Amino acid sequence: MRNSSPDSLSAAFDYTGWREQFILTILRIACVLGVALLLLVLADATASERIFFIGLYLMLVMITLLPVPYRIRVLTLLGVIFINGAYTILTWGPWSDGSLFLLVAVALASLLFDRRVDYFVLGANLISILTIASLQQTGVYPLMGTRVPITTLSDWAVYSVGFSIAGIIIVVAIGQFKAEFARVINDMQNTFKTLMTERTQLEDRVRERTEELELQTNQLRTSTHVARIVAEIQNINELMETVTKLTSEKFEYYHVGLYILDEHKKTAFLQAASSATGKQLIGQGFRIEPDRRNAINLVVEQNRPYISSDVGFTNFVRDINFPLTRSRMILPLAVRGDVIGVLDMHSDQPQAFNTQDAEVLQTLTDLVAISFDNVRLINETKNLLSQLEINTSIQTRETWSKLTSRRKSAYQYTPAGVRPVFSIGKPDNDDGLRVPLILYGQNIGTIKLKRKGYAADWTERERSLVAKIADQVALALENSRLVDEAQKSALRDQMIANISSRVRETLDVESVIRTAATELRRVFDLKEAEISIGSPQADARPARKNTGALRLK
Repeated sequence: MRNSSPDSLSAAFDYTGWREQFILTILRIACVLGVALLLLVLADATASERIFFIGLYLMLVMITLLPVPYRIRVLTLLGVIFINGAYTILTWGPWSDGSLFLLVAVALASLLFDRRVDYFVLGANLISILTIASLQQTGVYPLMGTRVPITTLSDWAVYSVGFSIAGIIIVVAIGQFKAEFARVINDMQNTFKTLMTERTQLEDRVRERTEELELQTNQLRTSTHVARIVAEIQNINELMETVTKLTSEKFEYYHVGLYILDEHKKTAFLQAASSATGKQLIGQGFRIEPDRRNAINLVVEQNRPYISSDVGFTNFVRDINFPLTRSRMILPLAVRGDVIGVLDMHSDQPQAFNTQDAEVLQTLTDLVAISFDNVRLINETKNLLSQLEINTSIQTRETWSKLTSRRKSAYQYTPAGVRPVFSIGKPDNDDGLRVPLILYGQNIGTIKLKRKGYAADWTERERSLVAKIADQVALALENSRLVDEAQKSALRDQMIANISSRVRETLDVESVIRTAATELRRVFDLKEAEISIGSPQADARPARKNTGALRLK
């Protein structure tokens, strides 16, 4: 429980402190106003009376200024008021204002003490009045006032009854007021305690929620840091190793393992682990059986996190490989809704995982799955590109080998101009610069340069420039070859289209054969073209049915 602030403490009503402050205020007022009353009384009083009243006033001043206890102050004040009232009645009888002093004493006793005291004060005042009446009626102590009317027994009886009624009304009224006031104070105290309790509970909830938000913020910040590092890795093995290592270090889990599923999602292979025990299990396959107690199976089937602990969870299954585990959380590695693996996290603390942790770490796991799939696609693309480059290189080598085998093309620049070179096989020992013509990694030719006059070394800049020119020459040669092949292919297609068009001009079989033979002879410039229909007699092989033959010469 936290300590209450001064403002909250001031909200609680202190009845005892209020009474002490109240009596002190009454005494101060009595001391100030008592001066005027004392001056009026002393004007007509005797010497003994003056001493008597001055002594009463000094008593009021002393209990007001001195640090005396509360009960002494109240009793002294009531005594002074009672003495003044009794002296006034004793001097002037029931027609004086002495009853006012006595009623004030009853009222103050009701306010400042419990009911037993105020009834006692009321009874004491009534007894005093009856005693004074008896003394005066019997002549033992006559009234001291010079102009006091003669009082009879009935006068004292009426006065006593009136005083009793007034006193009882005051006591009952003040008692009701005190009871209601006490009830209000009690309700206020209970309300104040309830508010303080609710305030404390609210502060505790706010503190707990703030701590949860701070923890979640730290987890999000850590997840973002780990995801940023993982996103920059282009190697699958390094990616998985980094994920398990950073997750274990940043989130303080003693073991983190990453499993990848096979094609049929029946076996999970441990690919990376952060703990020493986990590293020994890397490469092993764990069978995913359709069992409700198999955590990995539940994650793969339902594509949602799995949380368990040895405290408060009935589905907790202890792993013999990790006996220190007291809490475990498994998250699916999913790409486009397809689970490709799981991230298994172990903690040696009870109830170390909750729903908020699963939400934050699932975001990290999704990013890891996407990074894993992207790296896999990048590697597959690189492999395809590498294979394509190899195939292109092989095709280029075969194509240019066939092309150069049919003709040996070489040209030389001389002062007389450009001329073809027919003998390119003889060795050339002249000094000069030789730059190969490289096309898709294959050497399809050579550029040979020789300076005028004396031989001189070629600078690196000149070599680089010639190499760039050689690259462009190689591309130009390849483009020329492709254009030439395209033109030849177009001519072949045109020739086939023309022959097909002429052959299809008639539906007569003999006319079709005659036209086909004529067109073939003309196109290929043949000496003879023969088309026969039906199986030749010399061919007796029954491999497949032969409908005719074409012979060109």
